[in-house]
Amino acid sequence: MELYRSQLQKIFTKSFLHGVAIGFGFGFSQFLLFGCNALLLWYTALTVKNKHMNLTTALKEYMVFSFASFALVEPFGLAPYILKRRKSLTSVFEIIDRAPKIDPDDNSALKPPNVYGSIELKNIDFSYPSRPEVLVLSNFTLKVNGGQTVAVVGVSGSGKSTIISLIERFYDPVAGQVLLDGRDLKSYNLRWLRNHLGLVQQEPIIFSTTIKENIIYARHNASEAEMKEAARIANAHHFISSLPHGYDTHVGMRGVDLTPGQKQRIAIARVVLKNAPILLLDEASSSIESESSRVIQEALDTLIMGNKTTILIAHRAAMMRHVDNIVVLNGGRIVEEGTHDTLMSKNGLYVRLMQPHFGKGLRQHRLV
Repeated sequence: MELYRSQLQKIFTKSFLHGVAIGFGFGFSQFLLFGCNALLLWYTALTVKNKHMNLTTALKEYMVFSFASFALVEPFGLAPYILKRRKSLTSVFEIIDRAPKIDPDDNSALKPPNVYGSIELKNIDFSYPSRPEVLVLSNFTLKVNGGQTVAVVGVSGSGKSTIISLIERFYDPVAGQVLLDGRDLKSYNLRWLRNHLGLVQQEPIIFSTTIKENIIYARHNASEAEMKEAARIANAHHFISSLPHGYDTHVGMRGVDLTPGQKQRIAIARVVLKNAPILLLDEASSSIESESSRVIQEALDTLIMGNKTTILIAHRAAMMRHVDNIVVLNGGRIVEEGTHDTLMSKNGLYVRLMQPHFGKGLRQHRLV
């Protein structure tokens, strides 16, 4: 309570002084305004009395000077508000004028004609700019060969999604390198890089437009047949066709008219249509309702089985069926690594993370 009172006292003092400043400014402006008017009236009466000008001319001049004095005095009353808005505008322009550390419009970087798809995170240290004192990844190293599928599992906050953010180059590491085909990501053109990455997130981004435009956003020159084929692969064509307007159905603000499972399938269809050589799946089925999970799982299985480099962030045992390697994170470090059977035999953190799913009948299903 004492801390709360001390904080309130600071705010009260600041607000009180601000109120005094506003009151003083307003009072001073009114004093000037009425003082100027009184002086003008006195001068007008004096000129008429001494017959320097007639009453009509004197009143005209009084009105002109009265309005002019009002325009000159008014800013004094608004000064506190102007200063307050000036501070806000200064902070806005600081943001507008800020030069990004990662410039998406830099066209001087590399744009290779082909991508093999080998990804390596080498001796990475990383902390988010908002919390520079907290290392999310510490001396982290992970290599994914071209065409390989690697699953990353771990407790919440262990740095799983951070790996995706570094590969997408939403952030640069504090130390170490992220390599694509042996070259540092910083050497590649950013737009070119992201055109070669297919990302499916836990909460997919759905635009407030039609289903068709949401899917072809990945490749605007795609034909309608290609778009529908992508929807079929994503197990989305059936539910889209059942809608009154089909692919021309508007999905509402951020896809509010769709279920989470339907939004996820549209996001998967978008990635299928993009046909990027590298797939990044960030817990793509974790927020799906149970009745849609099987359909989503089939779509993801089809996506993963393509000859693409895939990094899969997952927490469900069913997602491990088609992976070449599983990496277990804890505290920003790799604590276990291997295939499903190898990790099961160790009876370590991986088993504890997957145990709830084995209890639902997955224990009998032998994963490969």
